Amino acid sequence: MKQIKTIIILLMMTMTMTVAMSARSPIRLRINGVDFEVFDNHTVVPEDLNVKFLKGVYVGATEDLNDEQIFITSFKETENYTIAILEVDKDYYVATYKHAGGIIDGAMLLCKDDILLGCDFLNPRGNRMQAESPLFSLEENKVTVERNYLTQVNALEMGGPIITEEGTVTTVYDVDDSGIISKSKDGNTYHSKWTEKENMSVPRPRGDNPMGKVDVTESDRCKTLGPGINIINFYTNPVSKEDTKTPEQLESLKKQFNAFLESPSLSSWQVTDVASRLATLDEKQVGMILRKPQLWLDWLNKNPKSRGMVSLKESLEIDEDLKPQLLEAVKGLKDKKLRKAWQKILK
Repeated sequence: MKQIKTIIILLMMTMTMTVAMSARSPIRLRINGVDFEVFDNHTVVPEDLNVKFLKGVYVGATEDLNDEQIFITSFKETENYTIAILEVDKDYYVATYKHAGGIIDGAMLLCKDDILLGCDFLNPRGNRMQAESPLFSLEENKVTVERNYLTQVNALEMGGPIITEEGTVTTVYDVDDSGIISKSKDGNTYHSKWTEKENMSVPRPRGDNPMGKVDVTESDRCKTLGPGINIINFYTNPVSKEDTKTPEQLESLKKQFNAFLESPSLSSWQVTDVASRLATLDEKQVGMILRKPQLWLDWLNKNPKSRGMVSLKESLEIDEDLKPQLLEAVKGLKDKKLRKAWQKILK
């Protein structure tokens, strides 16, 4: 009997090992001209290839990629290109690659917890938002990003109903046959689950409903999202869609948030929230300049009194590493006149 039990156990162990080995069988894949053995649809890009996989897509200095670990979290092969979602320190990018090697297009999909930028700071009774785990789905010609959050509404109001909003903002990227990426023409779509519960800490007779009243409403309008969602929309545009209008869009955003900052009706905590969003715009501007220097440095040189130029100079004073990075980008400018102009500015 013991011998039979031993044989059964050995058979079960063999089956388990076989299943485990099967689950770990590598997928052989060629992305960006590089051969990979991918396990469980997830792999690490060798550090010496980081620049090859995200140069011109990464929002920041190319050399900063040397210190990062890049994960390919999902991918799809098509006849004309391979599309992949990549994770870089909890930020996510999408890129399309030629089979023989070379980036076709790309976009920053999401920064860690960036949905918090969208929390509506205009509510004087206060919104407290927490980011929930985002979701990504990838098809051969489409990428879908879902940003999820939970907001405690009127968090500063004592004694009122307990209100929460569970929200999702969905952004869809379409990819054409050549690998060029575009945001869906329909823009973001929204889903809100708005819950109002009676505040049980407030004593009153409740009759047949001792647990208090609960109202739940679902809609396609997220009530606790405000102007900050425009910041996310701005820096998540595909690289191929950046043109001379892009710095102008940033100017418009800076103008909008500076107007909020100067509003006498905002309380001190609201001013702090607005200032943090302006700081994010400044940070993203620097990253986008380093990603596409010809476009940005040309526009800034032609608009020396712009908010963008003012904030760049402030960033140079604050960040001692920025000047050498910017000088390196200036060296690569094809326009000799523009190159000399910026070398003079950065003296």
